[in-house]
Amino acid sequence: MQDLISPKQVAQAIGVSESSLKRWCDRGILPSVKTAGGHRRIPVSAVLAYVRETGQTLAEPELLGLSRATTGVTRSLEVKRERLIEALLAGDETVASQTVLNLYLAKYPLSTICDDVLAPVFAEIGERWGCGDVAVYQERRACEICQRLLHEVRRALPEPKVDAPFAIGGTLDGDPYTLATAMVELVLRDKGWRACSLGNMLPFQTLRMALCESPAKLFWLSVTSIRDEETFLSEFARISEMAEQRGVAVVVGGKALTESIRRRMRYSCYCDTFGHLETFAKSHPSAPAAE
Repeated sequence: MQDLISPKQVAQAIGVSESSLKRWCDRGILPSVKTAGGHRRIPVSAVLAYVRETGQTLAEPELLGLSRATTGVTRSLEVKRERLIEALLAGDETVASQTVLNLYLAKYPLSTICDDVLAPVFAEIGERWGCGDVAVYQERRACEICQRLLHEVRRALPEPKVDAPFAIGGTLDGDPYTLATAMVELVLRDKGWRACSLGNMLPFQTLRMALCESPAKLFWLSVTSIRDEETFLSEFARISEMAEQRGVAVVVGGKALTESIRRRMRYSCYCDTFGHLETFAKSHPSAPAAE
């Protein structure tokens, strides 16, 4: 996906006249910037936001750096899930990316895309892997492709406002899974937060440092595995206390957080779906105002 394109390219991509497109820019309907040479350029993320908001389809998505099938028209989530599984197992990154971007352009909330498409797709791939129907390389490749397509979706999102509340998070040392924390970042950014995933395999010490040095109002932790339960609870108590002192909400999730473990933890919200995360993000006192 490109970052900045000309008004002519945008007009052709969405099937309108160049003069109409320039009028929209003049009226602020589509934001634009001027190059050093004085030429007008439009962010692709702004074009996709416009397409998503108006329900318009893309006539020539290739001009935006997207595959031809990325039109904004989509079918049922069940059909999309099956298509995504096939694409990921076949290593077809173009179809996988186009499938997810079409859902986004069709106005599906990112929480729904994560809960009802990506999560069940990877649960199915994991089950097939466990049964020996999917090779290790196929599962790993699917994860790598998904990580890249999530990055494409991130680039498609409008940039949060400069005064939007900040959020950080990631996974713990010993927890190699990156998709969940990447999806948390997307869901929060979709709700206007300046969310930044710190990545995976992070020791508690560096998480405390990040929390201390950032203006975060929300801190998330995705926990899919715990090496030592008592050490985890002790270290989590320290970061929870630090967050409370700084007025930072702590959001946790992940299959390793059993009910018995959660009873010994202090946090602001436990989310077992991305929909729950979205609800919490919108209800937080620092949440960006809905537009």
